[in-house]
Amino acid sequence: MTGNGFIARRARARLALTVSAAALLLAGATAHAQTREGSPPTAQQPGTGSGVTAPSGDQGIADPGSGNSDASGGDVVVTGVRASLSSAQGIKRYADQIVDSIVAEDIGKLPDRNVAEALQRITGIQIQRSYGEGSSIAIRGLSQVRTEINGRDVFTANNGRTLSLEDVPSELLAGVDVYKNPSANLIEGGIGGLVNLRTRKPFDFDGFKLSASATANYYDLYDGTKPQANLLVSDRWQTGVGEIGVLLDVAYQETAFRQDQISSQPFYLLNDQLNASGQPVNATDYATAQGLGRLGQPTYLSHGVGIGQYLGDRRRLGIDAAVQWRPTDTIDVTAEYVRSDYKFRYGDYSFFAYTGDNPITPDFTQPFTYDSEGNFRSGTFVNVPINANTSLEQRHSVTNDYSLNAKWRPSDRLTINGDFQYIRGVTDGQRSIVILASTAERLTTSVGSGVPSMIISPDSDPGNGNGLVSDPANYASGAGYLDHIEHSVGTEYAGRLDAEYKIDGGFLKSLAGGLRYTDRSAVTDSSTYQYYGLTRALSPDLYEQRLFRGDLYRGFQDVPTSAVFFNRDTVLDYGATRQALAPFVDPSQQAALLAGVGYAPSDRNTQGEKTYTAYGVARFGSGGAVPIDGNIGVRLIKTKVSTAGFVGSSPRVQTGTDAITGAPIYGNGPITFNPVNVDSDYTKALPSLNLAFHFTDKLQLRLAASKALTRPGFDQLNPNITIFENNPTNGQRTATSGNADLRPLTADQLDASLEYYFSRTGSIYAAGFYKKVDGFIATITAPETYSFNGVDYVYQVTRPVNGDDGKIKGFEVGGNTFLDFLPGWLSGFGAQANFTYVDSKAPSPDAQDTSGAQLTVPLEQLSKYSYNLIGFYDRGPLSARVAYNWRSKYVVTTRGNGSGNLPIFNDARGQLDASVTLTVTPNFGLTVDGTNLTNTENRTYYGVASRPQSSVLNDRRVSITARLTY
Repeated sequence: MTGNGFIARRARARLALTVSAAALLLAGATAHAQTREGSPPTAQQPGTGSGVTAPSGDQGIADPGSGNSDASGGDVVVTGVRASLSSAQGIKRYADQIVDSIVAEDIGKLPDRNVAEALQRITGIQIQRSYGEGSSIAIRGLSQVRTEINGRDVFTANNGRTLSLEDVPSELLAGVDVYKNPSANLIEGGIGGLVNLRTRKPFDFDGFKLSASATANYYDLYDGTKPQANLLVSDRWQTGVGEIGVLLDVAYQETAFRQDQISSQPFYLLNDQLNASGQPVNATDYATAQGLGRLGQPTYLSHGVGIGQYLGDRRRLGIDAAVQWRPTDTIDVTAEYVRSDYKFRYGDYSFFAYTGDNPITPDFTQPFTYDSEGNFRSGTFVNVPINANTSLEQRHSVTNDYSLNAKWRPSDRLTINGDFQYIRGVTDGQRSIVILASTAERLTTSVGSGVPSMIISPDSDPGNGNGLVSDPANYASGAGYLDHIEHSVGTEYAGRLDAEYKIDGGFLKSLAGGLRYTDRSAVTDSSTYQYYGLTRALSPDLYEQRLFRGDLYRGFQDVPTSAVFFNRDTVLDYGATRQALAPFVDPSQQAALLAGVGYAPSDRNTQGEKTYTAYGVARFGSGGAVPIDGNIGVRLIKTKVSTAGFVGSSPRVQTGTDAITGAPIYGNGPITFNPVNVDSDYTKALPSLNLAFHFTDKLQLRLAASKALTRPGFDQLNPNITIFENNPTNGQRTATSGNADLRPLTADQLDASLEYYFSRTGSIYAAGFYKKVDGFIATITAPETYSFNGVDYVYQVTRPVNGDDGKIKGFEVGGNTFLDFLPGWLSGFGAQANFTYVDSKAPSPDAQDTSGAQLTVPLEQLSKYSYNLIGFYDRGPLSARVAYNWRSKYVVTTRGNGSGNLPIFNDARGQLDASVTLTVTPNFGLTVDGTNLTNTENRTYYGVASRPQSSVLNDRRVSITARLTY
């Protein structure tokens, strides 16, 4: 038995003993429970609540606070921020697990307009942004988060397992629940946690309901306005076959963005060492250090600088259609269709003066400055290559989700739930880049602690036509076109059957169990990048001059006046780009360019996965001096995985003869594709224990122990690999592949949460957590042997592998309240604040220090510290909120290009958002909201803060919304 294996088994044994010991302890407790003061209200009958419903696919949580008085006998809460905060607090207070929630303040009105950005207000959650919008989240340091809609699977077809949160219009949602620890009845799949998006149903309302909203969104950097609208119609009727309800909710959004970026290229250490004979090890680096007067001193030179301007748009269409039927008081049937239709597109201008891995040549006649560690600060370089790129990236993702659910209550004690789902997702994407090339005679740049500068000489004003970067004649050669396409299809059939039996009068409160089956497939076609060289200068009408100085980065001056690019309007039309470039490529490539990129056999990655699940949960409770309740259970899952792909082999062939030596010249021969199929299966047991100690009717302590699981992404399981026999010029054969033998990640988890609820909208809490993750997936490069004609060759193959264990620990503190004790209008003020500390350690085989030793680094995308400060006002017709979110620095990647094998960090970042709502009449309201009001700058750096990588600015958005409700 290996050391790691022994440790893992010992950890599993400890978890099992903990669960067993707790169960034995509780079994000896008082046999008859007492009803405690402040216990959850009786479950609502449909139609009497606020429209917040439990997931229909899984055992879920309802909103126990809607329409009820607070624990201290306060008034009924019915509208606005107070109702939202009260509902979210009620869900947290009475849930079986540690749960945090966000509840819509009104139909179509989450506190934030983006789902991910709304989730960042919850303790323990940090988000990643894509072009100014929240796109993905991590919970308590782990990005392996499961997403659901109404307790069922949901995913975007993009080689992954989860839904891209940016795909979903927030107006469709009644609320979002975040489960931070599992119980056995929850579907497995997220060691970080589970995010359940809840939609509305027709039986949530008493009768007819109509809600409509229209929004105008203005983006200041983009300098444009985009529309947004939402319509919900719902009604219910008594018929001869029972009660029937129908709901239709449609949300449409158009958004825009502009992102300005100025970047330093990677820093490289000059090698000025001498060999044993006294000669320079690297003659070029030695001469550079000598010319700079830096011999014998560490010198890190940035190999250039670049600017980028990304202009794009997003379009979201969401549809939720639901029909409910109640033929008797004991049967409820729900059929639902949810559609997410998302389009994303941008076209950018990227202008770089850089040498890549090649040396950069200083102008030794000009001054250079460095910091105390030898990092370049400022200087001038000569004959630096230029690239002026115009590119297109677009994605269109459609997910269709069909579900049918039936609940039967044959007695007051027994509930049986059956659920079926079919989901199909399709994603298409393109990436194309038109490259223009030239050379900068002189590049003067400084990196300092601010935004990097980029001065190229000679320069010119727009329209002069005699400057280096603004004259199309300077881009007559060295141009090209890169083209890439993707197509993904994912489907799943899922069925489950659950039953719960309630037991009165004793320690044991209920027994629940269920079975679940899924059949998932994922087929992804992803082409290699096809390159077409442009053989001559383009037609004048295909060039575009883009102004930078005075416009880029909100008026930043230390950039070129302008530059010449391939026309962006043409780039935004994928087919028109190929048509426009065809006359300028080699005639042998014209037909291929016009036909577009195709797929080779090895471009397809096919996965199939079936799961068989059974679970059992016992809920219990006892009275006494300190009432206790909770649940204990286990979830058993068998997973069968089938993976199909190809191994491509290209033999070496002679392509010519050296004219001088007569030696043969070799190249790559035709690729032969051989299919490869890998089948695997595994069975996992996931025990869980959740306890709640009720010291008073307001103070409770939760303790939880559990085991969670996350399966590898389908892209990580991709077995495709292509091997070339021909020896490359650097003498090293390389290849890249996935790993069909990856095993799932598992995590042993311990959680504790102390919670004090002093009013319906007032609470404080502190929580601690510890996760030990087994099998972290890391990408490494290792030698592998492949054969051609009986000859073995060693290749350095890069692929993902299961690594060692990682540990995540931390704590959360927070609270919220309204200042009801203040007189009059002052009682409308309220506040919410929380703070999260997360410490993680995970070995990264691909991260090394300067001596080559492996580094143990924090998890990628994880800040150690984060907090939220939110101020409310809610009284009468006025409702307002100001929210500030901050997170400390974090690792973007554990080993960045040109960083000396050091991680690349994102600097600390904070953002201010705000909204104001005026309820003009009971049926009509106006909302003004804004995001990124502080014009937050995002900065990254290579390993150490004195080696800046990029500085980025995004739009500030201001929106006006009119909302009508009947």
